[in-house]
Amino acid sequence: MSAFDVYSIYLAVKAHFTSKKYDYFRYGGKTKTSEEKFNQRNDRYFFEKLSKKFTKEEVEQYFVSNFLVNSNFYIKDMDDKNFLEWKKRSQSISYLFIQDLENVLILSSDLNEALQCRKGQHSTVLKMYLGGIIMIETLVLLNRVTGFVNHYDEIMYDDVVWEQASNRLKKYDPFIKIEPTKIKELVKRKL
Repeated sequence: MSAFDVYSIYLAVKAHFTSKKYDYFRYGGKTKTSEEKFNQRNDRYFFEKLSKKFTKEEVEQYFVSNFLVNSNFYIKDMDDKNFLEWKKRSQSISYLFIQDLENVLILSSDLNEALQCRKGQHSTVLKMYLGGIIMIETLVLLNRVTGFVNHYDEIMYDDVVWEQASNRLKKYDPFIKIEPTKIKELVKRKL
C-alpha cells in the first residue's frame, strides 16, 4: 500500500465522520483527490510511515479509532494509543458489552427504563455514555436491537448534544463487526 492510498483512506474516513452526506461504505472509500494534490502536502511523511506500518484494514481502523476520539483530528495529531484502545475494545466487545449492561442495570431497574427520555432529559444510557461510564459500542449495539436512535432523533430534534451523539453512532455503526443474533443473545442473557 502506498502513502497515497493511506491519504485517500484518511480523506474518506474523515469525510465519513465529518460530513452528513458522505458514506464511506456507499462510496467504497473513494474520494476526489489526486496524487498531484497529495505530493503538494507537507505531511506526506506521516502517510508514508502509516503505509509501512499497517495493512489497509488496519489503516482504516487506525483512522476510525482516532476520529471517534476527535472528528477534527489532523493527521499529525493522531495517536497509536487511540488505535490500541479501540483494538482492545473490538477484540473483547462481547465481554465489555455485558459489563456495560450490568452497569446500566445498576442505575435502572430494566433496559426499557434506562432507554427512556423523560421531560426532555437525556436517558440513563446516554448520560452514562456521555459520562464515559459505558462505551460507544454499547450504544451502537443497543440501537441495533432496539432502534432507539431514530426515536431519540424525533423527540430530541433540537438537542445539540444528542445531534452530535446520534451522528457519531450512525456513522460508527457499520464499522462494528458483530452478528445481530449474537447481540440479542447477549442482551437476553443479561436481562
